[in-house]
Amino acid sequence: MYYPREAQRDHLYNRIVMLTVACCVVLLLAGMARHQGIRYGLLQFNAMEVSGTVTQLEEIRMNRNGKILHYRYTDDQGQIHEDQFVDERYAEHTQYEVGGPIPLLVSRWLPEKNAIAAELHSYRPGFYIMTGGLLLGVLFLLISGRTLWQIQAMKEEDRFY
Repeated sequence: MYYPREAQRDHLYNRIVMLTVACCVVLLLAGMARHQGIRYGLLQFNAMEVSGTVTQLEEIRMNRNGKILHYRYTDDQGQIHEDQFVDERYAEHTQYEVGGPIPLLVSRWLPEKNAIAAELHSYRPGFYIMTGGLLLGVLFLLISGRTLWQIQAMKEEDRFY
């Protein structure tokens, strides 16, 4: 026999399962974009400009236009940091020379987080994916909590029948 309350409760349980799966997928995407997102957020919030030195230009296999830029810079405390940037379209951009200067943006709080000043925009999509994923994950968790509260309220009402 068909019981509307049981069907409604089953619908609520299905909602929780679907929201949990969606939350896992969205948080997985946010986790995949966290490196670029954190870097972009830090550099947008508290970056300082530094001049670095190009130490090596490495060829990328199977891509004649691309290069890996290896560079070195010194932060405010005098520590030397080394990093690299993979430029898939190096032939189309400003050419850097080994031993030449390279303009960098460095985070004041975390000096190891840096980016080439002209390439900061390439980290923006990761920031939006990370932020959007976290916000959607929190929204899905809030809706799941509300749904669990509705299920508990229905259980309480069932005791009086």
